[in-house]
This record gives sequence, C-alpha cells and structure tokens, in this order.
Amino acid sequence: MKKILQSNRLNVILTGALAFSCFLLLLIRSDTAIEYMKKGLKLCAENVIPSLFPFMVISDILVKSGVGQRLGSVIGRPFRWLFGVSENVACAFILGLLCGFPVGAAALCGMYDQKQIGKGELAAAMTFCNNPGSAFVISAVGVSLLGNRKAGMLLYLSVVLSAIAVGFFGRFLRKNKKSLSGDRAICVLERKRSFLEIFTSAILNSASAMLTVCAYVTFFSSFVGCLGVIFERMGISGAISAAIFGIFEISGGVRAVSMLESPRLALLLCSAILGWSGISVHLQIASVCRGRVDLRPYFAAKIAQSILCCLFAYGLVGIFDVL
Repeated sequence: MKKILQSNRLNVILTGALAFSCFLLLLIRSDTAIEYMKKGLKLCAENVIPSLFPFMVISDILVKSGVGQRLGSVIGRPFRWLFGVSENVACAFILGLLCGFPVGAAALCGMYDQKQIGKGELAAAMTFCNNPGSAFVISAVGVSLLGNRKAGMLLYLSVVLSAIAVGFFGRFLRKNKKSLSGDRAICVLERKRSFLEIFTSAILNSASAMLTVCAYVTFFSSFVGCLGVIFERMGISGAISAAIFGIFEISGGVRAVSMLESPRLALLLCSAILGWSGISVHLQIASVCRGRVDLRPYFAAKIAQSILCCLFAYGLVGIFDVL
C-alpha cells in the first residue's frame, strides 16, 4: 500500500512539475507560442488533414467491412513466422507504412474491437506497425527538407527495415513466445452491417481521431517553437537543439536537423528521429488506443527502432552513393 501511495505521489509531483514548466515556458514566450500555434494550425490545414484523413477513413472501412482480414489471409502468411502474430496484422502493418501515423494504430484497434485480433496480438503488433508514412519521409523530409529524393528513399528503407527488425526480435523477448493468434475471441457478427453504416461510422471515428491529432500537433508546435527561441539565446549547438526537438515532435525535429551543415550528420539524426517519431506522435497513439493495451512495450520498441534506424541508415549510406 505504501509503495502504491509513493508511486501516486511521485506521479503527481512529476505531472505537476511538467505542467508548471510548460505553463511557465508558454507564459514567458507568449508571443512566440501564439506565432507557432498559428503555424501548427496551418500545418494541420495544409498538410496533416489532407494527407491523413482520407487514409484513416479508408483503413476504418477496410477493417470494419472485413476486407482487411481477407487481404491479410492472402498476403500475410509470412507474418506468423516473422512476428509471431496472425495474418490479420499484415493489413495494419502495410497501412501504417504507407499512410503514416496514426493509421497503423487505428487499424489495429479497429481489428481488436472487431475481435479479429486478441489483446496479446494488439500489444505485439503495436511495437512495429506504427511508422512514418512513405510520402512524409520521401517527399517532405527527403525532397523538401534535405533536397535529395535518394536520401528520402534511403531513410524510408531504414524505417521499414528497422520496423521489421523490431517486430522480428521482439517476438523472442515476449514472455509467451508462442504465436499469439490463438488468444483472440471468435468474431461473431450479430447482423450484417450495411455499407452506409460502415461508411458513416468510419467518417465519425476518423474525424474524432483527426481532431485529436491536430490538437497534439498544434500544442507541440507551440511548445517546440518556444524551446527553440530559448535554446538560441542560450547558445546551444544546432545538433543538440535539433535532437531535443526530435524527442518532442517529429516534423519540428527533422526540420531543425535539415538545417545542419553536415549532410551525413543531418541524415543520421533524421533517421534516429524518424525511428523514435516524437512524444507528440506517441501521445496521439495513446489517444487512439484509449486504454486498450499497455503501451510500455511500444515505448521500449520505439527507442530500439530509433537506434536500429540510425544504424541501417549509416550502413546504407556506405553502400549507396546518396550524399
């Protein structure tokens, strides 16, 4: 009992200290906070919503209509051997890689709600099915920020390889090393849902999730903007400042990294940030999951993926003439 009370007290102290620090930071630099909040809202309107919302709707329709489950049975046979999960996870993995955050997590939670996967499979799949999308990595990071499409493709390949590596090695670290596909309940549909019901439900669910994503993007855009002004006045080096930005928010982190003078250092730091993906993204994932699963393995996996993604990028740079 004492341990629980001490743990609760520590959580209250840490939460209070973090909230007070954020409040103080935003209060001191209120002008900067407002400016970057506007930039965050503009980012949501011009990039985040157009690039994510349609894919979230489509992924929800695929899951609830059962198409994703049938697609997984066709293309997902290697998943049982590679990751120790059922073929159904294949659809969420591919959607997550192509569409980006938080489509992979939303697809997995939809499958869990439909009883297409069990709780053990959900926890395992969460560790490798949530990754930055192809368009963001190749176009936004590679072409727009680094000015090098080949570098963007190399970074995306590093993300894919690191996700596969985390999923593969993660199966050997679980307490239950057997396939988790047996823990899901049999899906019994009470009645066949019409396309109209599935479509309207997908729109409403995706709109709610999209609002949450934009809220996190806007807040962290403001928070990271204030940090940037303070770091600049403190004379903190660009590489350290960019790495700190990347810990909090992925887009601000890669934008700061792209301004570094060394192309190789910029590429490697970008790979580490893409593998980690930022606290903002992790909170978005937590909002999508809404207590369905323990996310501690997910956080550990993202740390491992950040390291692996950087290592893969370092090795691929040596093989391909990118820089």
